[in-house]
Amino acid sequence: MAGDYDLDELYANTYTDEDRLAFENQPESSKRFVIAWALALFLGPIGAQRYYLGYFTTAVVKTSLFCAGVALLVLDVPNAGLALIGVVGAWTIIDLFLLLSGTMQDKADHRLKGFTRFAGICAAATVAVLVGWLVIALVIGTSSGVAG
Repeated sequence: MAGDYDLDELYANTYTDEDRLAFENQPESSKRFVIAWALALFLGPIGAQRYYLGYFTTAVVKTSLFCAGVALLVLDVPNAGLALIGVVGAWTIIDLFLLLSGTMQDKADHRLKGFTRFAGICAAATVAVLVGWLVIALVIGTSSGVAG
């Protein structure tokens, strides 16, 4: 059955010149891609990139969830607190993917300034930072498990 399909024909020209022109002719935002990306990477759990891009409602929801998670941890309700922080962490990673794919634009639905120039570099840096955080978390988790 797999031999019935011509995969070269199926996947040929999926990104045409018309697609490129349509992307280039989109209005460009005054908001900068690199700033939105850095805010998402380092301050994403509090919704900083959403405030920057004008999505105030979802930014407030994200900030509230994060603060509620921290408050629950402080009040010694670790399961609920970690669950909320986990939801916010997953939301932050999704926001990073949306930014790096060009899907997340500003509130006026304009593409971010500098996206085509910096998206590849920022994607590589994102992978490096996330892998670094994962290694640090594994080292801390392993050493705390061994220590006590």
